[in-house]
Amino acid sequence: MIQLENGRIIDNLDLQNDYESFEDLCLLSFGEGTNQDYKMNKWFYDENPYNPNGKNLMYTLKDEDKIIGTDGLTPFELYINGDVYLAAHSVKSMTHPDFKRQGIFRMMTNNSVDQGEKNGVDIVIGLANKNSYPAYEKFGWPTLYEKEVYVRPIKIENKLRKKLKLGFISKIGASVYNLYDKIRLSNKNLIKKLDVKVSKSDCVNPEIGEYWNMYKDNFNVCIVRDYKYLNYRYNMRPDVSYVTLEAKNSSGKIGYVILRETHANGSKLITIAESFTDPNNENFIGILAEMIINYSYSVDAEYVVVGTGLHGKFKSVFMKYSFLNTKKPLLNNMMIAKIINKNISLDEIKGHEKWHITQGDGETEIDI
Repeated sequence: MIQLENGRIIDNLDLQNDYESFEDLCLLSFGEGTNQDYKMNKWFYDENPYNPNGKNLMYTLKDEDKIIGTDGLTPFELYINGDVYLAAHSVKSMTHPDFKRQGIFRMMTNNSVDQGEKNGVDIVIGLANKNSYPAYEKFGWPTLYEKEVYVRPIKIENKLRKKLKLGFISKIGASVYNLYDKIRLSNKNLIKKLDVKVSKSDCVNPEIGEYWNMYKDNFNVCIVRDYKYLNYRYNMRPDVSYVTLEAKNSSGKIGYVILRETHANGSKLITIAESFTDPNNENFIGILAEMIINYSYSVDAEYVVVGTGLHGKFKSVFMKYSFLNTKKPLLNNMMIAKIINKNISLDEIKGHEKWHITQGDGETEIDI
């Protein structure tokens, strides 16, 4: 706990006693769409297995009993060119509207970095939006890259109906599109050509963690996706269920995807939380794309969303399967960093092509 001269206090987030005040500030800052499930927050902050000494690194600034500012870190392990570091996502940078222009944003950001350094964090990674990005530039946080997200239509009837205002024409147009789409997929059909067996599970099984050791040497910068991480991120999360699809053939393991069904703007969509295989093997990535599309058809989803880095062949293969870059800019799209450990060079981590990024990273998929 840090006692400031004006009587305010900076301390670790105490959800048990301060959840209501924390929730109020989240709603003021991010709107009604922000995920404020108590159990989710407990899992996200307090139950993170990478927390140093078992204590969360989420910090609040309190004026008497009211939270007026927050900023914190959620730690994880980051693989950079063969070495593993303790990294952390910068999360929930918020200042109460009644207390703006008092230097709270800078103070809380500096506090998070200081506390991270004291707790062994080597690098802090953040996704900044158009409002916060100029401030981080002033703070000297370098930009790593601009994040991209790709969308793939599955069923387009509702989209056509909104444009054409004619239900029967929309239905015909959607049927023609689906027929054409399935013909395109059948012409590729790597799953059949390579005799791939696809298994489905409602959890991440321990053997999925084996893929990390199989393929990690083919990545430059990537979250360590071993079973410890995947189990925490997808099995232990209390408010959302995920589906895991794994691909194998007679030659062995190929790769896996972790998917989530959700809704946005009245449409059912599939979020690709994880997609992991050999990033240089176009056939393997194509198999993952086919698994995702086939599953999306099976659950009547309207479209699929994937966030991917440019490392290896992921982007080029997904685009061949009709994943298109979103036209609208993302709300949080500028990847920034604060390097604490001097053994990490900016050149090692700067550039989208060096990163393998998914929707499951950081807060990207938490609030959907």
